[in-house]
Amino acid sequence: MAKQRSAELMRNATSFLGSLYNSLAGQAPAYSVAGGAALIMGSAYAAAPLAMLLTLLGVLAIVYSIFVLARKYPHAASFYAYVTNTINSRTGFINGIIYTVFYSIVGVGSVAIAFAYLGTEGIYAVTGHVINPLILLPIPIVLALVPAVLGIRPSIRTEMMLTSIEIAILLIFVVLSFIANMGRLSAFPFTVQGTFAKTPTGILAALSGGLIFAITYFMGFEVSTQISEEVRDPRRSVPVSTMWATVFMGILYILVTYAILLNIGYTQSAITNFVNQAEGMGPNPVYMLIGHYLGTAGLILFAASVMLSVFGCYLATLNATARMLYGMARDGLLPAWLAETHPRYKSPHKALYLSTAVAILTIALAYVAAYASGYVKPLELTYNAMEDAYAIDSLYYVISLILVAAGALKLTTWGGRVVIGIGIAILAITLYYSIVSTWYLAILIASIILTIAISYVINTRIKSIKLTVCPYC
Repeated sequence: MAKQRSAELMRNATSFLGSLYNSLAGQAPAYSVAGGAALIMGSAYAAAPLAMLLTLLGVLAIVYSIFVLARKYPHAASFYAYVTNTINSRTGFINGIIYTVFYSIVGVGSVAIAFAYLGTEGIYAVTGHVINPLILLPIPIVLALVPAVLGIRPSIRTEMMLTSIEIAILLIFVVLSFIANMGRLSAFPFTVQGTFAKTPTGILAALSGGLIFAITYFMGFEVSTQISEEVRDPRRSVPVSTMWATVFMGILYILVTYAILLNIGYTQSAITNFVNQAEGMGPNPVYMLIGHYLGTAGLILFAASVMLSVFGCYLATLNATARMLYGMARDGLLPAWLAETHPRYKSPHKALYLSTAVAILTIALAYVAAYASGYVKPLELTYNAMEDAYAIDSLYYVISLILVAAGALKLTTWGGRVVIGIGIAILAITLYYSIVSTWYLAILIASIILTIAISYVINTRIKSIKLTVCPYC
């Protein structure tokens, strides 16, 4: 019995609200806006709010898949358990590895690099001085381990505080922008004319490009599924909180995108200028807009909130990664020591340490890849390392979601299948347009072939899986 207790996560450690905030933190609103607004506008131009609205509707089709599965199969290693239960154990194992090793752990690394880059941008916007981003890189790696090891309660409390601050600042920016620009309010950003494209093909390409970048805003919405075994009433709390967190984030993103356009103008030249500023090595124009309304104090607070946002995202992703490892190890697919929990805090501490160690390795590889591409200066090196890591982990994320959605098709009626089918189609489009390098494609194919090969090496173990579905939920 003592051994069994040492392998359990803390029951009823958090509530619906904790699950909601965990999903919000995973989506990291300030981080998404500061890092991604220009990417969406660079494709959809003034129709960026329309692209964001369409993305929200599409993402909700994907969230519906999670909603259906989370109600039925609460499990720490959710993306493995969902596919194992609905398709088969081998595909479930493959999806577990794709999500955990190739998406989530690389994702932890990419978020740490983003902390260094966006932190440097924020300091530059406030002080006018550029620091070496490598100084900031260890901060989330070291500090996030503290609440993570102490358990899900300290982690959730940290996320609630940080996420509330960033959401409040973004909402204040939206309200002040609307008040200051009442005379410029227009439905133009919600029309296809806002793309400035002249042909149906051009309009579709502009909106599709905006959709590809916008969908990354929502990455991390699913992290509450991995704390299912620690949430009270997980069959209700997790799916409902995930859905509402995504709806809230979608509305917030639409409002913020529209507010930015209100400030810079709806013309193609004004938007192009905004995008060029964001892509250059100068101050991020989003910071400048915030500073315009909230002054120096507000600018400092927003710069800090972006760093807090990235930190909250890092913490939520780290916790999700460790619980994926824990859940698969508990079911006999990974080394048993990964299923051990801290005797006092009930956190999967060994899985947290391994996740951190491997994430550090992926960070090093991302920097090596950026250096090999010819980038030497610390800021440019960090930006391109972030881009490479982010591009790779996004591909695996989409593939993992497609497998989850395919499994959810088996649990729904024809109406639900239509909704999920729309989500799968959007994911397929996103995957196609996200492969921007033959190297990315080669890495993707090679890693999936390796994962399939490993599944046959441990074939006997996979066939003997006795799936644990939150036995105390």
